[in-house]
Amino acid sequence: MQKFISDYDDDDTTVSSKYNGPKFDAHVHLGSMKGIPNLIKYREEFNIKRSVGIVWDDKTDVYEKRFPDKFVLAKYFRSKHMFAANPDSKLLTDEIEKIYQQGFPIVKFWFGPRVRDYVKEYFKLEPKTIHLSDPIFKSIFAKMEELGLYLLIHVSDPDQWYEKVYQPVSRYGTKKEHLDDFEEVLSSFPNLKVLQAHFGSQPEDLDHLSRWFESYPNYYVDMSSARWMARELGKYPEKAREFFIKYSDRILFGSDLVQDRNKPVSSYYRTRYFTFQAILETSVRDLPLPFPDPENNNETKINGLDLPLDILKKIYWENANKFLKLS
Repeated sequence: MQKFISDYDDDDTTVSSKYNGPKFDAHVHLGSMKGIPNLIKYREEFNIKRSVGIVWDDKTDVYEKRFPDKFVLAKYFRSKHMFAANPDSKLLTDEIEKIYQQGFPIVKFWFGPRVRDYVKEYFKLEPKTIHLSDPIFKSIFAKMEELGLYLLIHVSDPDQWYEKVYQPVSRYGTKKEHLDDFEEVLSSFPNLKVLQAHFGSQPEDLDHLSRWFESYPNYYVDMSSARWMARELGKYPEKAREFFIKYSDRILFGSDLVQDRNKPVSSYYRTRYFTFQAILETSVRDLPLPFPDPENNNETKINGLDLPLDILKKIYWENANKFLKLS
């Protein structure tokens, strides 16, 4: 039986792995080329064979040459023209066309509430109210749908952030507003292949997420962010287990690891992988999260879902390969 031990567990608790097959990580941020071998080394300990690698540069051929069959690349897309007072839709759709011609199958968008701060700081623009359902964004999504590109998108953030960080509401908006806005996109583009990060930003409200799954067959989620998933799914593990089983064809494993950002990388990688393994594969109760969660006063506990092997195989491997048409 495969074993995985948290570097941060003072009691040297061992969490047994029940699934020993290959894994696909659907959400990893790639940094410098020199750091990628470390990422591959540590993910191998968790039997991750391939990842969606989110990049800023255009070097698709370089990644494949140096790390063949290790990544499916997603191009991070952000343009000041999206936030201009009078945005040019053709300029933006031409940029999407360029991404397609460069060979990227996936386009990554980040539209957490903090994008408003980013626009002001980096683009020197005072952001207008940002709605993904506005015509300028819909022109981008329509182009992606036409070209068959996949949309990997971060729309919202934890409930706790809205309560503690995103104030005033007049600047950042509410979580309901952001999710309702994105649902308008889902309803408008039934053939757009959508993977929403972080459990659709809704691990706090599985009933709402269930309605989205029932309404939009083109819609999938990854479960990236070990901290967020442990904190919220651990509040109702029995209900979460039933949800995972019911929608097991629509959920992809993903970590949201940011390569090169954290040191030492060994502890950073291992503790996140350990947490996902404990959530998905075990029946542990009240196991302390092996890294800080200051948003929750460092009180987050892991309560495992102990998913059946056939469900684990889908979430870890089969769903990503089918969704991305890799096999």
